[in-house]
Amino acid sequence: LRTGAPIGVARAVAVGVLAAPAGWAIAHVFGTGHAGLYAVLLASSSASIVMPALQGMPLTGPSIVAMLPQLALADAACIVALPFAIDPAHMSRAAIGAVAVVTVSLVVFVVLRFVEQRGYRRRVHEVSEDRGLALELRVTLTILFAVAALAQWRHVSIMLAGFCVGLAVAGVGEPKRVAKQVFALTDGLFAPIFFVWLGASLNLRDLAAHPDALALGLALGLSALVVHGAMAMTKQPWPVAVTTAAQMGVPVAAATTGTHLGLLRPGEDTAMLLGALVTIVATAALSGPLAKV
Repeated sequence: LRTGAPIGVARAVAVGVLAAPAGWAIAHVFGTGHAGLYAVLLASSSASIVMPALQGMPLTGPSIVAMLPQLALADAACIVALPFAIDPAHMSRAAIGAVAVVTVSLVVFVVLRFVEQRGYRRRVHEVSEDRGLALELRVTLTILFAVAALAQWRHVSIMLAGFCVGLAVAGVGEPKRVAKQVFALTDGLFAPIFFVWLGASLNLRDLAAHPDALALGLALGLSALVVHGAMAMTKQPWPVAVTTAAQMGVPVAAATTGTHLGLLRPGEDTAMLLGALVTIVATAALSGPLAKV
């Protein structure tokens, strides 16, 4: 990752630069006034979508090694930028909330590292394993939900909380047992619930009632593919470049937050999710060419 970081970071920044005028153009054409929000959506990537598409592929190739830091930076930067872009009128409130979440996560990291270095975590692990208490998992989830509650209270996306807590836990060194337990909870429970909830929350009638919302969704999805695909001009293989456009978490957060705050037009939330689905379909279609890179 360190080897691929310079070019990956440069490409993520370049995508962000291209996303700004593209977002402004879309907002101008559709008259929504959400240029900043669309720019964040176009620049975002989703490691949770791209990484499963890479399963079974060697992650040591130069193009993939450079892509991973690009994904991580785009994902993190857009998660942080979303609260400011979606509600610029309350930018100071969003900034305070983001700083609070990051600060608490840093404190969590320091405490977890102290516990690990002193050997306390290992002692708890042995007792937990002998008695089947799953204490490490319970503590991890308690921390996660507590920071998520803080994010919700401070009007910041809980995605930021999950991202920061994940970095804190990974920075200390996630035990294999906890990694397996979290994976089971994620892919076996939370992910299915999330996608069922997402599908149930989509109001396709909005697209029929507001044809401009359908056009907006397609414009967002196709523009994201174009903006990310432009990195092929930097010698990034075009299947890899287009795949980095895959997104889900940021559009979902934008749709739910915007709807909750009453900032979106009718059908605009569904349009953003439609745009995300366009990028996912493109990623699925490119799984074959991607394997040959």
